[in-house]
Amino acid sequence: MRSSLLLCLALAAPASVGAAEGCTVEPEAAVRAVNALRAEGRRCGPRWWPAAPALHWQAQLAESTRRYAEELAQHDRLDHVGEGGATLRTRLLEAGYAMRVAGENLSGGPQALDEALADWLASPPHCENLMAPDFEEFGLACVGGPGRLQRYWVLQLAAPRSNPGRSP
Repeated sequence: MRSSLLLCLALAAPASVGAAEGCTVEPEAAVRAVNALRAEGRRCGPRWWPAAPALHWQAQLAESTRRYAEELAQHDRLDHVGEGGATLRTRLLEAGYAMRVAGENLSGGPQALDEALADWLASPPHCENLMAPDFEEFGLACVGGPGRLQRYWVLQLAAPRSNPGRSP
């Protein structure tokens, strides 16, 4: 049985830390995989979630996930509160992303994207983040580390704050 740890959050450095074999995220593949999950309705715990709109890859979110995955790998832990008390909101602001709503899924251990996604789907709060219709964009990263978890996955899903100059 595969051992992995999961953490989920939603809102209204050792030299060997880095890419690990099987721990890379290709944006196009990630978009296909995540949107394939969202294209079908599914049960997340007791609640049924209808199919959700497709998400778009967002470079600022991808950079934020990479930096946070590196931090998690350096400390061999999964926690939504980072160095100095940084929260998801803090990480997104530091990445220059003005969010309206955001969520974050963390996982440690899975060797490939399909395994991380399967773990998140099996966990009701993670599944709910994956299916939430309010999210419009996402970033995803996996970083290898020398600790007990070996691979650290970070998924950030968000919708940008509305731009008053943009038409609906």
